[in-house]
Amino acid sequence: MVGKTSILQRYIQGKFIKIEDRTINSATFKKVISINNITFELNIWDTAGEEKYHALTPIFYRGADGAVITFDFTRIETFEKAGKWFKELNDFAENNPTIILVGNKTDLVNKCISNDDARELAKKYNGIFLEVSALSGLNVNEIFSTLALEIYHNKIKNVKKKKNKIILKNNKKKNKNLEQKNKKRCCS
Repeated sequence: MVGKTSILQRYIQGKFIKIEDRTINSATFKKVISINNITFELNIWDTAGEEKYHALTPIFYRGADGAVITFDFTRIETFEKAGKWFKELNDFAENNPTIILVGNKTDLVNKCISNDDARELAKKYNGIFLEVSALSGLNVNEIFSTLALEIYHNKIKNVKKKKNKIILKNNKKKNKNLEQKNKKRCCS
């Protein structure tokens, strides 16, 4: 267990709740936050990470604007799986989501993954790395505020790009229509 649900409980309820059971299927949480006078409504899905539930996860990628991939600093196999989650998100997500790689349990002394390795993995997939502790609350709020702001900025960029593309497409259409009219006039 990497602590995804504990992180979410810390974020939603503001306190640490030790979760003994593994997540089966999924759970959803909503939270409204305000950052720099911008209000965000976050719809957060807590999905099962176990292999036997893996077939369900691509359903959650559709329409996702962001994702948080979590690993446990004390368990190397969870970090290795994180690379697979990045690849899968890139393969199946439709919206090119903002992805944050979260290293949980940074408060423990028996870490077997370095921050540099985690940062490198996140960078490889154009993600962001944060180290957190669900137990102490370190950087838990930052996961979601960073995610919300990154999604917001990416959407603004995409709108600007789309506006430029629409203008160009409209101009091309007008030019093609004019060319066709001119051809008809000269040849009829």
